[in-house]
Amino acid sequence: MAISYPVWDSAMFAYTISSHILFVTLSMALAITITIAEFLALRKKDKYYDTLAYKLSKGLVIFFAVGTASGTVMAMELFLFWPNFMKIVGQVSIGPFYVEVFSFLLEAIALPMYVYFWKDFKNRWEHWALSLAVTIGTYLSAFTVTEINAWMNTPNGFNVKYYLLHNKIIDVNPLAPFWTPSTFAEELHMSGAVYYAGIVVILGYLAYKYLKTSNMSEKMVYRRGINITAVFAILDIIYLGATGSNELSTLLVIEPLKYAALEQDMVPVTYGAPEHIFGVIINGHPAYYVNLPLAQSLLAYPFTFGHGYIPGLSSYPSSVWPPSFVHDTLDLMVGFGILMGFFWLIVVIMYFMKKDPLSRPLILKLTMAVAVLGVLTMEDGWYTAEVGRVPFIIKAPVGGTGIPGVYGVMTIGQAASTSPVVFPLGIAIIIFYIVLLPLTFYYAFKVMKLSNIDDDLKMAEEDIKIEEERKNRGVPAKAGMR
Repeated sequence: MAISYPVWDSAMFAYTISSHILFVTLSMALAITITIAEFLALRKKDKYYDTLAYKLSKGLVIFFAVGTASGTVMAMELFLFWPNFMKIVGQVSIGPFYVEVFSFLLEAIALPMYVYFWKDFKNRWEHWALSLAVTIGTYLSAFTVTEINAWMNTPNGFNVKYYLLHNKIIDVNPLAPFWTPSTFAEELHMSGAVYYAGIVVILGYLAYKYLKTSNMSEKMVYRRGINITAVFAILDIIYLGATGSNELSTLLVIEPLKYAALEQDMVPVTYGAPEHIFGVIINGHPAYYVNLPLAQSLLAYPFTFGHGYIPGLSSYPSSVWPPSFVHDTLDLMVGFGILMGFFWLIVVIMYFMKKDPLSRPLILKLTMAVAVLGVLTMEDGWYTAEVGRVPFIIKAPVGGTGIPGVYGVMTIGQAASTSPVVFPLGIAIIIFYIVLLPLTFYYAFKVMKLSNIDDDLKMAEEDIKIEEERKNRGVPAKAGMR
C-alpha cells in the first residue's frame, strides 16, 4: 500500500481519539450538570431542577455505555498500533492506567445505583452523593489519561540516557509519571476545555428544546438547565483563558522546541518577538501572516515588559521540527476562544442591564452555534497539542536526553506497528465510529426528551416533599414515587 505504517497508525489513532473524546466530554459535562441540578433541587425545594437531573441522567447512561465500548477499542489500538510504545509504558508509567480503571469502576458502580434505584433512597442527600461519585469518577478517568499524555511530553521515572544507549530500562520509579513537569499545566487546561465543550453542547440542546416546545412546564425545566450551563460556560471561558496562557508559559520553559513551532519563531531572541497570526513557513522563513510587533514578548514576559528569552526553531535540526500547521491550529483555537469570549461578554452585559438574555430567541440560537464552536475548539486544541509533539511519541525530559543531537526518547516511526493487520483493522474502526456517533447522540437525546411532563413534575414534587418531611421530623421517610 502507498501509505506508510506510521502515517496510517497515527491517522487511525487520531480518528479514534477525536471520536472517543466526544463521549468523554458529554459524560463529564452531564455528570456535573446532574450533580448541580439535584443539589439545587434539594436546596431550593424545586421540582423543575429535580426533573432536569432525572432526565439528564438517562442520557448519561447512554454516553457512559457507548464510551465504555469506545474506550475498549482505544485500549486495543494502543497495543496493536503502538506495541513498542506500550512496552515502555508497561514498565514505567502503567500506574495512571490502573487508577483510570478504578475511576471507571467508581463510575460504573455509582451510575446504575443513581439512575435505577432513584425511588429506593429514603434520604435524597445520599442519592445526591452518588451523583457526586459519578462526577468524580468521570473526571478522574480523564485526569489520569492526561497524566499519561503529560508523561509523553516530559517523560520521567526511568534513566532515559541509559535506555537510549543500551535499549534497556533501569532506575524505574513507578510513582514519578503521576506528576511530571508538564502535568500541572496540562491538567488545569484539559479539565476546563473538556468541561466547556460538553457544557455548551448540553446548553445548545436545552436551548433548542426550549425554543421548540410550547409547554410552559417543559420551558421551566429547560430554562433551569440553560441557567446552570450558561453560568458554568461563562466562568469556564474565563478559566480557559488563564490556564491556556499558563500552558504556553510552561511550554516556553520546559518544551522550547514545541513552543517555537506553535509560535512560528525561527530564531531565538531576548526581546521584541512579534506575534504572527496564521502564516506558513517557506524555505525556513514565515510567510503570509499578520504581524503584531513585540506582542509575543509582551505576552510571554509581561512583568519585564517583554524582556526574556524566546526560543527559535533554528536552534534545532529541521528533522525534529513539528509540522508547521500547528501554528495555524493554535491561532484558530485562540481565535475561536476569543470569539466565544465576546459572545459571553455580551450575555453578561445584557444580564446586568436586566434584559434577560437567556430568554431571547436570538441569544438561544447563538448558543447552538457556540456548542458547535466549542467542540471544534476542543478538537482543534487536541490536534495542536498532539501534532506539536511530532516526530516524537515520547519526547525528551526537561533538560534533554543527555545525548548530543538526540531530542526525544521514541519517534512515531519507532513506536508504530508494521503488521499488515492494522489496515483492515483501521477500516473497521472507521466504519464503527461512522455508525456509532450519530446513533449515540440520537438515542441519548431521544431518552432525554421530556415526556409525560406533568407526571414527572408530580413525582419530583413528591420526592422533595418527602425529603423535607424527613428532615423536619428527623426520622427516616419512605422512598419517593419515582
